[in-house]
Amino acid sequence: MPDVEAMSSEYSGVLKVVKVDASQNRRLCLNLRVLSLPTYLIFKDGKEVERLVGEVTREKLKAFVSDFVKSHKGGP
Repeated sequence: MPDVEAMSSEYSGVLKVVKVDASQNRRLCLNLRVLSLPTYLIFKDGKEVERLVGEVTREKLKAFVSDFVKSHKGGP
């Protein structure tokens, strides 16, 4: 998960990055309809607004996050 950790540093103060151990948090994964790992979710005001599922390149992950940040000036 080094890409996720890099995003956490890069967007510090704009995004809060949280990693969840799916095997230890099965109920949460069921509630969020996480059926495949990895799954990347973006929440705003407690509601899911974006989802990306599956292995992705660092560039795609960065685009996923930066597109959200650009379209929601002032942060999520």
